[in-house]
Amino acid sequence: MHHPKAIANAYLIESEVDIQTARMAYINSIYSRCIYFAQQSAEKIVKACLALEKVYTTDHNTSAVFMAVFKNDIESIEKVISSITELEKLGSKARFPLFQREDLPIWIPSKGYSEHEAMAALEKGEAVFRQLRDYLRNRFSVS
Repeated sequence: MHHPKAIANAYLIESEVDIQTARMAYINSIYSRCIYFAQQSAEKIVKACLALEKVYTTDHNTSAVFMAVFKNDIESIEKVISSITELEKLGSKARFPLFQREDLPIWIPSKGYSEHEAMAALEKGEAVFRQLRDYLRNRFSVS
């Protein structure tokens, strides 16, 4: 297996690309993808942190394991966890139409999210990215 720091760097790079993509989607009024990429950025930066502790997961919901591993290490972790959890909820609905219940209209992500929801997700994603990027740089010298 690759060195944990190399894995963390790879996740960090992709997390930054995702948050940049979220910004571009927001600017272009593609709100569902803004939300999706904000969630993806948070997920990848969390996985970067976890990799440095040799914890690897393919799960998309990372908030619980992140909290268990870092509860005593990261300042204001409750706020970070709250943002990650909210992004996990939003991100799961941001990609695909939902049509399983005939008593409800078909959920179409690209028509269902508002500018306000996208901005809130983008702000959360950016905050998670910045705080965890700084944590990685300070504690592990990850660039």
